[in-house]
Amino acid sequence: MRIVFFSSDEISIPALEELLSRGIEISAIVTSPDRRAGRGMKLKPPAPKSFGEKYGIEVLQPEKIKKNREFLEKLSSLAADAFVVVSYGKILPPSVFNLPPKGTLNLHFSLLPALRGASPLRWAILFGMERTGATVFLIDRGLDTGPILSQMEFEIKEEENYGEAMERMAKETAPFLADTLIQWLKGKIEPKPQRGEVSYAPKIEKSSAALSLEEEAETLVRKIRAFNPDLKPWVPFRGGRLIILRARRAGGRGKPGEILARQGESLLVATGKDAVLLEKVQIPGKKPISGAAFANGTRLKPGHFLK
Repeated sequence: MRIVFFSSDEISIPALEELLSRGIEISAIVTSPDRRAGRGMKLKPPAPKSFGEKYGIEVLQPEKIKKNREFLEKLSSLAADAFVVVSYGKILPPSVFNLPPKGTLNLHFSLLPALRGASPLRWAILFGMERTGATVFLIDRGLDTGPILSQMEFEIKEEENYGEAMERMAKETAPFLADTLIQWLKGKIEPKPQRGEVSYAPKIEKSSAALSLEEEAETLVRKIRAFNPDLKPWVPFRGGRLIILRARRAGGRGKPGEILARQGESLLVATGKDAVLLEKVQIPGKKPISGAAFANGTRLKPGHFLK
């Protein structure tokens, strides 16, 4: 069994490890080009590239894949039975996904047709869903519209943020993906059309991380969970930003942004409806601290406003 694996995200590493452990031959890993990142703006390879180099797997990093004749010829020469996609970040054209005889399998982190698009787990958290899932389907010309090979359910824990849930989901779906691939290549799975209510989960931009304490506490807490750790949700504070890393909804009444009390190591702040307990916050460029430590350091007291 031979595949080419497409991914640009570290969440695919558990799947890669699982596939290798099952004896699947990974002829190549297709990933994004190295990007400059960090304060020094040094070139940083994507995690799948580092994985490929560690295990002696050929790595391909095309800038573009559409109308890239050299890339297509290289893919064809690898003679893979199927392609597997896990968070690659680019839409594959028919000239690519139709190339292998058993098609191109995509691991999508929702129970399709729910939450089609780039950010299904974030939107599941934003919608307040307690359960979501994963789908392995065959890529076609539509946006996550292809026939389904298998699905599994996944619990979203109440206080889990996006990063924590995604890390756990990546680990739990790795055997599921490997099982599905093996059964598909053996001809033991019959693809089924997607059925049910369609919903969408478009990419969430960094600009969405700007929060307003005028919103309801439940909405704010969902956003804080969905946007952490990478989008760094924040509220304005003294001409700058206060990043909110962890918060919970709580009872409390006051004007939005009003400091109501300190509760243990947390800070209770009023919102448009109810209040939020700020458990962990961060001033950009400084270390994360508790809500209470933040109030001590900035001399915020009940009756003051977070603004």
